[in-house]
Amino acid sequence: MRFRRSSSIRARLFSSFFLTAALLCVMVLYSFISINSIALSISRAYKTNVSLDAYQQALVQVEANMESYISLKTFESIENYYSWRGKLDTLAFSFHVPLSDDPILLREYKLRRLMESFLEFADNAVYARRGNNMADYVSYYNGALRYYGYLSDAVNDLNAHYFQKNVADYNMIFQDTKSIELLSMLLLATVVGLNFIMVYILIDRITVPLAALSNAANQLAAGNFYAEVGQIHTNDELGNINRAFDRMTVSIREYIETIKEQAQTESRLRQQELEMRELYKDAQLKTLQAQINPHFLFNTLNAGAQLAMMEGADDTCTFIEKTADFFRYNIQNMNKDTLLSEEIALVDNYMYIMKVRFADRVDYVKDIRLDDLAVRMPSMILQPLVENAIKHGISEMKSGGRITLRVYMDDGTLVLEVSDNGTGMTDDIRDRLLFGSYFYDNGAPSGAQDTAMGLTQSPSVGIGMINVITRLRVFFDDRDIFNIRSNGSEPGTTFSIRIRNVQGSSR
Repeated sequence: MRFRRSSSIRARLFSSFFLTAALLCVMVLYSFISINSIALSISRAYKTNVSLDAYQQALVQVEANMESYISLKTFESIENYYSWRGKLDTLAFSFHVPLSDDPILLREYKLRRLMESFLEFADNAVYARRGNNMADYVSYYNGALRYYGYLSDAVNDLNAHYFQKNVADYNMIFQDTKSIELLSMLLLATVVGLNFIMVYILIDRITVPLAALSNAANQLAAGNFYAEVGQIHTNDELGNINRAFDRMTVSIREYIETIKEQAQTESRLRQQELEMRELYKDAQLKTLQAQINPHFLFNTLNAGAQLAMMEGADDTCTFIEKTADFFRYNIQNMNKDTLLSEEIALVDNYMYIMKVRFADRVDYVKDIRLDDLAVRMPSMILQPLVENAIKHGISEMKSGGRITLRVYMDDGTLVLEVSDNGTGMTDDIRDRLLFGSYFYDNGAPSGAQDTAMGLTQSPSVGIGMINVITRLRVFFDDRDIFNIRSNGSEPGTTFSIRIRNVQGSSR
């Protein structure tokens, strides 16, 4: 299938539209001119009858007012007489004056002369009546009446001749109207036919290539990536689509081959990864099997606490009980969510143990300004923050170390803060912790990176700070829930957790 065209579809559509519009405009203009010509001819044909009717009306008024003045001699009648006489003179200017062989023009000439005679007798009668010259105005009045009769007959005769002429003209105009109507119908049929032919050709030249493209697209959708489209050797939109479709088909074939190769590679890597996971699980199992049984640990600690109690070592007994509670909470709640009150109790136990270890080097300040602490949250959140503050904030201080835990409401937001007055944290470490790159910089795994930074973690911390931040963000679906900031002019660092939309009352 081959097509050879150079003009764009847009240009062809515009050309078809403008050509159709031009033909319709020509037809409408011709019809408009023809109708106006017919209307003007009809107007001219009956204008003479209208003029004669107006002339006859003025003539009647002149005669009536003359007779009224002769009879009654009133000011109103003489004023009306001269007013209508002026109109009659004005209307008489349209009549033909010179003699002519044309019967109608000859009758106009006769009408003009009769009107002059009538007006002459009428004027003399009015003048004589004004002078009370009875003999003269009676004579002139009778003459005016005689010429009025002749004039009326002449007007009717001329009106009848004009009517016959106008009827003949109207019949001719009616015949012209029929001819124009037939010609207009032929023009309309021609325009519609030409427009149909142009639209058919244009649609055929557009839809046939589109049908070929549609068929090829269906084959491509069905999985035949070797479908071919009939070549359209044009520079219009269809030619561009054809060439783009061919390029797309080739690109899809190449892309599918690339995907197949990548899938095979990923399959091999996934198999290797599964094998590595199996090896890692086996190593974890063996490591767990080598650890002390937690129940044995708790029983041993309880036995130690009872022994200390029997010996009267109350502080040692309390220390061992706090340590047992701390490890029990760690093991039982690592993968569960818990209450804020339980997290605070865990921090209390941990700080009791730390104060035994560090003695007066560490002070623990707890500022709880919330009545209801039954807020659900992930477990093991506050204790790792406190442990981090001790290890990397105040562990090297000889005295004066302070850990502060604050819980309060801030405009509908629950704020949990763990702060220390230690050495602080650099902006680089803070940003890497908050943006999730701390444990993976330079491709190092968690343990290696912690060791490299001098921040070795203990089992109680789990997977460390990044674990705490990640679990908080996932649990509350809030990327901005956790923040780390320096204490400003004072030494140390503050870890801040802001939990939104918490219903609670401050103390």
